Amino acid sequence: MALAAPSTKTVLIVDDDEGVLNLLEILVKRDGFKVDLATTGDRALTRLERKPDAMLLDLMLPGGTTGFDVLKRLREAERAVPPIIVVTAFASDPELKKLEKDPNVRAIISKPINQERLLACLHEALKTQPPERKGPGPKPA
Repeated sequence: MALAAPSTKTVLIVDDDEGVLNLLEILVKRDGFKVDLATTGDRALTRLERKPDAMLLDLMLPGGTTGFDVLKRLREAERAVPPIIVVTAFASDPELKKLEKDPNVRAIISKPINQERLLACLHEALKTQPPERKGPGPKPA
């Protein structure tokens, strides 16, 4: 089966930290994906109505709806759910063990973010072809 082009897929990125949100947006766009953004759990749930192909989800979000709440609502939903990659600074949280069993969660990435692992997980979840990486060029003499 041929892999799809990343340009045919949209990734919803959910994080309340503007610096992290911007970094993730740059990384995901650089690999060719389209991007939609949300800074709260409530906005993420609204953006999911646009049917993104995948979601990068922070767990600690402001307001009444956390990333955990978003995942719970999606488990209860009577509709298709995109693959989710959880991005969190709380990698040792005991609640994460439960998330590993969530059928919608494809990976849990801890902050600071390992860019290669994040993008590899995204391409694997979406069955897309990663762009060729240009290695460091020859060293100048």
